Amino acid sequence: MAIAVPGGHINVWLRPAEGGGATAVLVHGLSGNSRWWTSVIDHLPTGLGIIAMDVRGRGLSTDAPSPFDLTTVAHDIVRALDHLDVERAIVAGYSMGGWVAALFGVDHPDRVDRLVLVDGGLPIPNPEGGTAEEIIDAMVGPSLRRLEIEFDDPEAFFEYWKSHPALTAHWDDAMRAGLGHELVDRGSGHMVRANPDAVRVGAEEITLGVRPNEAGALLEVPTHLIVVERGTLDQPGGMIPLEVAERATAEVECLTMEYLADLNHYTLVLGAGAPAVAAAIASSG
Repeated sequence: MAIAVPGGHINVWLRPAEGGGATAVLVHGLSGNSRWWTSVIDHLPTGLGIIAMDVRGRGLSTDAPSPFDLTTVAHDIVRALDHLDVERAIVAGYSMGGWVAALFGVDHPDRVDRLVLVDGGLPIPNPEGGTAEEIIDAMVGPSLRRLEIEFDDPEAFFEYWKSHPALTAHWDDAMRAGLGHELVDRGSGHMVRANPDAVRVGAEEITLGVRPNEAGALLEVPTHLIVVERGTLDQPGGMIPLEVAERATAEVECLTMEYLADLNHYTLVLGAGAPAVAAAIASSG
């Protein structure tokens, strides 16, 4: 479904709520799209309404206009809710979407039932002494470089993901449904359906942006944070380090935390972590 924004539109995947029940807004990560939530959606109650965003510059919103900053992306949630006559929603954000959800919670608390931050939304400790470029590359370089790859065909794309350090030991063909939506045929080859400028802005915001990284400490709405044992390359430590999550939980009254061992940043939503993420979204509080 197309949602109007100034100068263009964004796309959302919609499943209306049954009987006037609750609705969940799902916001994906840096270079993903709405279908990254496929495995999570499969575990959500069938009556729960779902608005899965393709945020500006990704998926079917690739041609959406700038600005691409996360505050604007958070306001696009308001546009979607208004367009669909949804007053309040559960807002779940994965990875970059966690920072978007936190900003939404700060700027529009009256539209929030609950927030679920899925390994995102709190400040990331950056390497000391590094330049801005080095910091961004260290945190999200592989995601940015994936946008430059031209794959011969869809199978070459899936082989890329099968060999990814985070998925090689966990690959399941069910992951194709979540990942395949991001691929588009450019004629000479297949590439990820994303605007590099939008992804670059998102990378800058989550690593260096002051306002996105302050939002988590300012939340006053019920918020549940999920963190994992391992990161984007299956290395120790998730996107949000456990010590950062524990400190935030102690300091922010409305924040609760859940730590999931034996999962990495990608298997959290694409693989074995999907049922736990769905349970957090569907929880009554």
